[in-house]
Amino acid sequence: MDERGCTFHRELLGWSHAIGGRREQWAAQQAHLKQRSVSFDLRGMGDSDLDPQGRYGAVDTAADVHAVANALGLERFVLVGHSFGGAAAGEYAIRWPERLAGLVFVDTAGTMPPLTPEQLAWFNEGMRPEKYRGFMDEWFAPVLQNAKPGTREAVMRWLHATPREVVANALESLLAYNSDRVFERYKGPVHTLVVDAFIQPNAYHLLYPNIPHTVFSGVSHWLMMDAPDEFNAALDAFLVTLSPQ
Repeated sequence: MDERGCTFHRELLGWSHAIGGRREQWAAQQAHLKQRSVSFDLRGMGDSDLDPQGRYGAVDTAADVHAVANALGLERFVLVGHSFGGAAAGEYAIRWPERLAGLVFVDTAGTMPPLTPEQLAWFNEGMRPEKYRGFMDEWFAPVLQNAKPGTREAVMRWLHATPREVVANALESLLAYNSDRVFERYKGPVHTLVVDAFIQPNAYHLLYPNIPHTVFSGVSHWLMMDAPDEFNAALDAFLVTLSPQ
């Protein structure tokens, strides 16, 4: 776990990373922000332990965020989630909306359309142990378009270090994620940061047009690593709109 302390707004920030990621993906943001900021490796990823029951979905990760917030005494905080971590942030907002002072989705998709039988068969085939490494390398290649060399190297190294069952279970959990429930429960401030090259029909700002959004160009899916100054400026702009608690 990485934690930096200080005060600017009273809101505290928690960070949730992508599948196969690590807390280090937020290093530039934690170094920049004046707010107290806490990141941790999601279960089964980075330095975190495997779950004895093999549970690595977005709901399980949301429970871990809650446990970390309680352990650190974070009564209200801003939660920032990237990709799969955004689904975990959404699941957190469904269950504990009163704890959130703000919610930021970073290149995160909302409710996914149902997979066709052909798509499901393709996924299951790719998750077979003998095919998994090549399958995931091909999966990550498009979203690493425009990545800086250092970003690409780190992301692939982190992915290859993550057990197959962790990635598979996390990906499967996205099929059950219902972003409509987020806004049925959470009524607070929200912002989404998106990369123009990867916008899908179920992007948050398309599903929910009233959500403010910032579009990034010429970066990979890991925009916080490729364009940290631009990312930090967009996050700062959102944070100054929040009322001190």
